[in-house]
Amino acid sequence: MKRFYIYALIICCTLFSNSCKKDSTTNNNNDNIPGLPPATQTGANTFGCLVNGVPWVPQGSNGTNNLSIDYDPGFNNGIFNISARNFLSVNGERIVIGLLDSLNFTKPPQKYDLSNSSLFRAIFMSNCIIESWKPQVKVFSGSLTINTLNSQLNIIAGTFEFHMTKDFCDTIKITHGRFDFKF
Repeated sequence: MKRFYIYALIICCTLFSNSCKKDSTTNNNNDNIPGLPPATQTGANTFGCLVNGVPWVPQGSNGTNNLSIDYDPGFNNGIFNISARNFLSVNGERIVIGLLDSLNFTKPPQKYDLSNSSLFRAIFMSNCIIESWKPQVKVFSGSLTINTLNSQLNIIAGTFEFHMTKDFCDTIKITHGRFDFKF
């Protein structure tokens, strides 16, 4: 009888251990970062990035949107602008990203290298305002990639990263940035 219980216990343990599997979709995908939305291309109306290694997403409200996109194919051969705000942060942080020209000629995936003199603009507002085009910004570099620009489905999606430094302000390193919008 003891043997029967031992065999039953071994069978139960085997069945139980086979039913426990790791979720490989979240553990092995570099795009899945805790605290950030997935890097999708479906028009999910999402935005997120790491700011100096900390997840940052638009949150809260003061009566205005915490996330907006403007895409105008008729101005300057196609421009777009993203404005994201975190009203819940102590300083009411804001990230603004824009491409000022030629989006109509984009063939995704299209990567734009960023510098102080590029057609790309970025702003990070917190207790200090850092605007990429201002001469006080000592370092501005990074990239912006448009992965999807579908004017039939009205979807624009991509990734970005950049870092900015300005005297008397913290260095801002934006990494793993992603956006996915319907326009």
